[in-house]
Order: sequence, then C-alpha cells, then structure tokens
Amino acid sequence: MKKIIPIGMAMVIVTLMTAAACLLGNKEIIFPEIAAIAVGGLIAPTMVWNTNKRRILFFITLCAVLGVGIVRYVPLPLWMQMAMAFFISQIIFIYSGTSFAPMISAIVLPVMLQTETIIYIVSAIVLTTLILIFRYWLEKTDMTEQTVYQKTETPAKKDYKAVLLRTLIAAVIIFAAVSLDAKFVVAPPLLVAFTEFSKPSCGARKKAVKAVLVTGASAFVGALFRYLLCMHFLTLPLYIAAALTILAVILLMKRTAMFIPPAGAVSILAMLIPESKVVWFPVQITLGAAIAMGAALVFFRNDKDI
Repeated sequence: MKKIIPIGMAMVIVTLMTAAACLLGNKEIIFPEIAAIAVGGLIAPTMVWNTNKRRILFFITLCAVLGVGIVRYVPLPLWMQMAMAFFISQIIFIYSGTSFAPMISAIVLPVMLQTETIIYIVSAIVLTTLILIFRYWLEKTDMTEQTVYQKTETPAKKDYKAVLLRTLIAAVIIFAAVSLDAKFVVAPPLLVAFTEFSKPSCGARKKAVKAVLVTGASAFVGALFRYLLCMHFLTLPLYIAAALTILAVILLMKRTAMFIPPAGAVSILAMLIPESKVVWFPVQITLGAAIAMGAALVFFRNDKDI
C-alpha cells in the first residue's frame, strides 16, 4: 500500500487537472510541472529536494505570477522573454534557500506558451496545494518519512558565476531552438533538468545516458498515448491519456530506479502542446535532454570550474 497509494494520488491529481481543462475548455489549467512535483514529493523514496511545504507553495506561486507578468508587460521577442524568465528564476533559485528547481519551469512555461490569464496562476496554486496535502497525509500516516529542511547557505561568488554561465548557455540554446521552430528542445522542464544537472553533486550525472533516455522515453509515452487515444485511432478524453501516461512514467522510473522529476513534467506537457507538434515532440525533448546533460558535463565539471 505504501507504493500503491502515492501512485494513485499522482494519477488522481493529473486526471482531475486534465479533466478540468477539458470540461472548461481551457488548457491553461494544465500545469505539467505538477507531475514533476508529484514524482519528487510523492513517488520518490525520499523527497528529492531540500525544501519544505511552505517554500514549495510560495515559490511556485511567485514564479507563476512573474511568468504571466513577463508575457503581459515585457514586449520582447519570445526568445528574449524566455531567457529573461530563466535568468530571473535562477536568481530566485539561489536565494530561495532550497534546491527546489521546479520553480524554474513555473516561470518559463507561461512565457513559452504566451499565457496571459490568471487561470494558469490559480491552477498552479491549487494543484501544488493538493500535492502538499497528500504529502502531509502520507507523512502523518507514516507511509513516507518526514523530511527535515535545512536552509542552504547564502549565495557565494561561485553561485553567481554559475547563474551567469547557465543563463548564457540557456539563452544561446533558446535563441537557436525558437529560431528553428523547435522550441521544445528548451521545454521548461528541460531547463529545470539543466539546472539540476549542472550541479557537480547531481546523481543523474553518473548515469547521464540513462537519465537522457528516461526523459526522452517519458516524452514518448505522453505523445504516444495522446496520439493513439485522442487524435487518430480513438477519440477518448484527454484525461484518460494523461492518467495512463503518468502511471506508465512512474512505473518506468521505478523500473529504472531513475526518479527524474522533469521527465514526469515533459510527459504531461505532451497533453498541452498543439496536435501538429505531437509526433516530433519526443525527438525534440530527447535532443534537448541530451544538450542539457552535455552542456552540464562540459561546463560544470566541478565546483572549481564555476
């Protein structure tokens, strides 16, 4: 039951989210990063981030508001908006006192999708709150261990250097991807992954190829279920494809023992993109994951390189 109930919780949240989007006819309700938070906060054996519930909700809310604000009030080309959003998220990240990287996606996603409405913000807050309630219940019933948050150190000189280097690399890749109409190469969850991969202590770096393949496979699962069940062969509701996707991705992660939150997010992002982009979505995600891992390994070999 300790394994089954968290999986059921993740499926419930993803299903409710996509069902609400379908019923209300507004895909801005779909917040793919909720799958990442579910993987890291409910499914992984231990909480994968050094944070607490209050900080998770605060930074998701702050970044969602800032992302929508950039779309509304900063009249720049898309790639510049995305680069700006990424830079702002990096500054918030190093001053957050946490390792909660999904906040990065919360600010970049509405920029990439050009989301201007408050619906995205409300959805992010409600869904994150629901995850945190489930996490609280699991802890109180001893179905998962309670985590102890320890505030990270005040940013040092090397942290500012890392922010500038990550931003420069990300800006170049964002410009290229947007110019070539392949913007999912820099999908927001992949920018989260790049940030996490750039830490020399990141465990995924030791299994780099496997991490990239799991991320690409997760995108493939999401695209496949949507393609088969909702687009060409069947016309089932989107929430069925989303529920099966998150289940399959969770089982994939358990099978491979690779709990990569951004992989969960890209699988649900496949439910949000235009139908014309679905077929090539896994290819772009796999390429983007490979670029993110490659850049992290080349430019962030150890703390002295930053």
